[in-house]
Amino acid sequence: MLGFSMGCSPTRHLAEKERLFWQIKLEGVKQANKSAITELYQQKPNRRVLGVPIYLNLYYLGKSFYNPEKIQQNIDQETQDYNRRIQRAGSDSVKVDKLIEKKENKLTKLQNKKENGNWLMRTVGEPPAIFDSLKLVQTEDQVGIYLASKGFFRNQVSSSTQTKNKKVYVTLQVQEDKPYLISQHTYQVPDTAILRLFRAHESASLIKKNQNFDEALLADERSRLEKLLKDNGYFDFRQQFITVEADTSYEAYTVRLSTLVANPTDSTVHKVYTLRDVYFTTDAGLNRFGRSRDTVELNNAHFLFYEPRIKPKILNRKVILRPGQTYSATRTLNNQRIISNLDVFKYTTISYSKIDTLETAPHEGLLNAHINTALLPRFQETTEVGGTFTEKVPGPYSSIRFRIRNIFGGAEIFDVGVRAGVEGQLQRNVAEVGRRTEIGADMGVTFPQILVPFRTNDLLIRFNPRTRFSTGYTYVDRNEYTRTNLDFSFDYIWQRLNIHQFSFSPLDINVISTPRISQTFQGYLDTLRRSGNPLNESFRDAFVSSINFTSLYNTANYNQSNDAKFMRIFVETGGLLWNYVAQQFKNLNTYRFAKLNLDYRRYHALGNNMTFVYRANGGVAKPFGDSRALPYDKYFFAGGSSSIRAWLPRRLGPGSSALVNKTTNEVDYLFEQTGEILLELNSEFRFRMFRFGNTNVNGALFVDAGNIWLFDERNTNPNPERYEAKPGAKFEFNRFYKELAVGTGFGVRLDFTFAILRFDIATKVYDPAMQQGDRLIINRFRGDRIFGSNTQTTFNLGIGYPF
Repeated sequence: MLGFSMGCSPTRHLAEKERLFWQIKLEGVKQANKSAITELYQQKPNRRVLGVPIYLNLYYLGKSFYNPEKIQQNIDQETQDYNRRIQRAGSDSVKVDKLIEKKENKLTKLQNKKENGNWLMRTVGEPPAIFDSLKLVQTEDQVGIYLASKGFFRNQVSSSTQTKNKKVYVTLQVQEDKPYLISQHTYQVPDTAILRLFRAHESASLIKKNQNFDEALLADERSRLEKLLKDNGYFDFRQQFITVEADTSYEAYTVRLSTLVANPTDSTVHKVYTLRDVYFTTDAGLNRFGRSRDTVELNNAHFLFYEPRIKPKILNRKVILRPGQTYSATRTLNNQRIISNLDVFKYTTISYSKIDTLETAPHEGLLNAHINTALLPRFQETTEVGGTFTEKVPGPYSSIRFRIRNIFGGAEIFDVGVRAGVEGQLQRNVAEVGRRTEIGADMGVTFPQILVPFRTNDLLIRFNPRTRFSTGYTYVDRNEYTRTNLDFSFDYIWQRLNIHQFSFSPLDINVISTPRISQTFQGYLDTLRRSGNPLNESFRDAFVSSINFTSLYNTANYNQSNDAKFMRIFVETGGLLWNYVAQQFKNLNTYRFAKLNLDYRRYHALGNNMTFVYRANGGVAKPFGDSRALPYDKYFFAGGSSSIRAWLPRRLGPGSSALVNKTTNEVDYLFEQTGEILLELNSEFRFRMFRFGNTNVNGALFVDAGNIWLFDERNTNPNPERYEAKPGAKFEFNRFYKELAVGTGFGVRLDFTFAILRFDIATKVYDPAMQQGDRLIINRFRGDRIFGSNTQTTFNLGIGYPF
């Protein structure tokens, strides 16, 4: 198919008078947004890859075996067949209905195939873009309208066409002229209270003097003013009351703006509304005939229920709407979010009812707030069964989780789960693939408030505060060792809106045991110990305690297709407060360390289902005091499907150090490498390839760069007789940038909506482990060698996006 698509002529299937719309070129745009203009094209050429219209050629490939006459025969045959089956069903209405439904579904699919082509034509291929001169005229009009909306009132748009070999080349010529600037902005508001409010917040206005006229900016300003009024009591106010008039008659290339606010038809002023009563119904939608709900009043809020399944004092802490407050739309949305985040209600709605004040206060209004919720099922079970394919080794995994909501009557969440899985694991110090078995269990309880020894009714209430206690046990069995981890953590969690979450863990304890170390791996550790490398300490039975803080800011959606930012800050210090507990157990090693990790990501939506993403990830981790090494899980690692993808997991670095095989004189990548300093830089261009049924098939071109380093040079040679250790693991400012490994590649992502399956093929471009002058190695790329432990090119399979 690829060979056909690359070699097929795109015009040989055209009719005599048809011309293929091949290219459109935009000229003359110096100030306006070119990307926004290209979105206005009423007709676009067929997509090309490396100059070849692959999708068009695949369409023609599908058309070569497309036979509508045969499809019509199938339609007639299926119609007759189903009619006979329906007739044989007789008076059995259930069977007849099922047959009719099957018939309609079958005929619909066949009709779609007849009208729109076979699968290759509809799903992967792209029909030819036959040049339409009328659509070109429409494009000129749309571009002119857009430029006028951006202040280029005297713009001129024209086009010219040129035909070569039945291909039409279009040039769209734009003359922008000078944009009109805003010279004045005034308010014409007969309601003096609104006028005072506007002037008090005039500094926040989006309209500034001497900026370009922009209709989109005016629309945003109207939305800002509406929100301002709705947050200050104007419950009935609508954006339709606001109009903006533009006058260009005073001076050339200038415009004077006037913002007008009309009064309601039945009054000379807009009413300001105040809350009188707040009602919270916890079982809305439930009716018990002959019985009314009980009511509990706390802090002037009324809580209604048939049965008090959640303590009213807990719910009272989640209500920020109070009698006497001026109505606020933002406060309403925040309160809805606060209650929804409890994860004990199916839904949360907040509505208002007006109270008649026409006779007592005609220019003021009163509202009753009604918070309606309904409880989710108390018990929830989640089961997952699946498989992995790692290092060419398939392995199953499964998990089951059980959740109890409102376990103590205070909207608490109790979770317990078990999991087990087997996957392929490239062994740490030999060129063989083994298996990694993991079995684990955990449980935890989350309270919907900050638990501290003093009164906390209102502490961080607007930020969805939670306190979580959790414990877990993990058993990991690899060829090299068996390792267990018993952990306990105590966390405070709160968030600002839904995009910024904070977590503070004053207590995070792990009791780690390594009951088995293979003889080969122990020999490797002993060799390192004799040379001064303290890695063996990371595999002693240990007590690891730490205090950590995380700030997570994320505006990206699930599919990461919007213009967004991601910023994660993680700070951890270990061994300061809890090591005295470990002193009761003489056989447990303890650690003192500090760790900092910063991860920044930027998502740029480019339109046409294209996104450009880049990431910078860095960190430092250092033992201090009497500790010579970090806990093994606290080190940084580089390489793998979410890191530098051209290197196998944990095989990159540190720095330019390397193990050179004395027999082959080649660098050996068999050993996991630990680092105390991390720097990763990733970029990825994502685009839509085609759609397969309900699944989007997306592509990605990516470039990764990065490495890990140590604070001090260390010997990592496991076998001096076999390997020669090349130094370069220490971080040095005068050379670290020369030690950034670079890889590039291509990925395919299957977007199933609920999950994303990712396939990435990456090849090394620049390898700092090589000798200087020989580090550019992209010429070694071989497409037939993408598996294994010591290859130029690697294959990565993952779930979700890499970043």
